[in-house]
Amino acid sequence: MRILRQALILSAVGGFLIACDSTNPFTTNGGTGGTGGTGGGTTPTGDTIPASVAGNVTAVSYSPGSATITVEGINLDEVPFAAVYRRNPALDVPGYQAYTAQDDALDRHVTAFVMQSGNSGAVRGAVVVSGGQFNRYFGGVYYERDNYSPATGQVSYAGRYAGLTNVPGDGGDLIPVPPGIDPSLVPVDAAEVTGRIFLNANFADNSVNGGIYNRVLTDYAVALPDLALIATDIADDGSFSGTVEYSGVVGETIGEYAGIFGGPDAESVAGGVRLNEWDGKGNPLGFENEEEYGVFVLDQCGTAGASAAICADVNPGAGVP
Repeated sequence: MRILRQALILSAVGGFLIACDSTNPFTTNGGTGGTGGTGGGTTPTGDTIPASVAGNVTAVSYSPGSATITVEGINLDEVPFAAVYRRNPALDVPGYQAYTAQDDALDRHVTAFVMQSGNSGAVRGAVVVSGGQFNRYFGGVYYERDNYSPATGQVSYAGRYAGLTNVPGDGGDLIPVPPGIDPSLVPVDAAEVTGRIFLNANFADNSVNGGIYNRVLTDYAVALPDLALIATDIADDGSFSGTVEYSGVVGETIGEYAGIFGGPDAESVAGGVRLNEWDGKGNPLGFENEEEYGVFVLDQCGTAGASAAICADVNPGAGVP
């Protein structure tokens, strides 16, 4: 087990890892929402990302395999408003490339996970979160697309999910702090969440719903509750937004999700999630005031870019769009 910053201790109870003394002091600093693309593609007019999901992020410029990305809107990450983050393969999570920024040992550490769809590359998505410092953290989600035409009937999408939280991570990527620095000045990094996501979309009645499952808070090796993405409308432009609940806990909203379909026949989808809590009703894992931003970039099951194994796992027989 890795040693975690802020003396956050994990203890095994009844075969499960439980977080002790895990009240989290960092709260979001809010944001104004993303309003358009500046990356490899262009978000069509009107596809504004809901402010609740966009958070502080207003744009991300990304090309697969590049050594850097440019992020706009995250406060105090670098000197310019549009900051350059550097590729950091050591922090990659399944399906997503990691990029980070930290100017010096007493500056905020920021992590970004980004991905482009595997079909025509029509959609891209990113989640960006700074580790907490001075009672606040900054973060949000960005996504964009190049083009869009709707699919016909009901189709499914499946793949990987990546999230970042306001809970301190293991600190392994932080620049070492000089001796004698007061602990109240020391930044932390953002703990990561990985998982899988499945969406069903029906373009006849223009609705979408789904779930995020196999969720793990990786820095703590703790399994998290599954999430239900509640049914919501697909707008004429292929955008959507809805609410999130714990799977099996009906009617208690814990966050929002949103996204856009892209490519011919809606071959791909990108979107994001913002959670106001994530460790279960009544805090069974012991976390308090926990928050999360997450991203998903998925290809339609049955298309060339789709994750065949995941599509088959959640939707046996998938292969016919």
